[in-house]
Amino acid sequence: MPKRNPGERWRYIAFSIRGCDLQRADFLNALMANARESPLGGSFRITVFEGDFGILKVPHTLKDEAIRVLKSVDRVKGVECSVDTLLTSGTIKTLKQKYKSRLRESMNDRE
Repeated sequence: MPKRNPGERWRYIAFSIRGCDLQRADFLNALMANARESPLGGSFRITVFEGDFGILKVPHTLKDEAIRVLKSVDRVKGVECSVDTLLTSGTIKTLKQKYKSRLRESMNDRE
């Protein structure tokens, strides 16, 4: 992810994935492929990825483009899936608090 420029703000987009069970790297590859030809390019980072839930960090000016790219992911490693955006926030803390039960559930599933 590029260095932060003075005055640049971030948006955090919570999303869920339906239809497939996948790894973070597999989803990231699919997302990068869809973002390659868009203004979003590589200006994002997946900050949280827990099974079927994640949080994407993007520059605030690219929020709408990031949502479009997220929703355009329909295949990961040849398996059909769909991505729904849940909420956008200016802080990651807000999203983690709102979806903490989802994060806890996926952590408990691993144990």
